[in-house]
Amino acid sequence: MAENIVNKINMFNTYKFDEKSYSIVNLKSSTETDIDEFLDIQFLLDCNRIMYYFKKNFEIQVIK
Repeated sequence: MAENIVNKINMFNTYKFDEKSYSIVNLKSSTETDIDEFLDIQFLLDCNRIMYYFKKNFEIQVIK
C-alpha cells in the first residue's frame, strides 16, 4: 500500500495501520469506536481501489 495512504490512516485517533499483519487495527473497543473514522477509512480505501475485508471489532484486513 502506498506510504501516503498509510500516513493518512495513521492520522486517525481510533485506527492505525499494522505493517506486520497488513491490517488497519482499531485501537479502541467496539463500543468506543469512532464510526465516522471507520467510514472515512473505508472511503479512502475505495477511492484508491484497495481491496479489503472487514474483521471483528471494526478492523479492516487489506488484501495484498
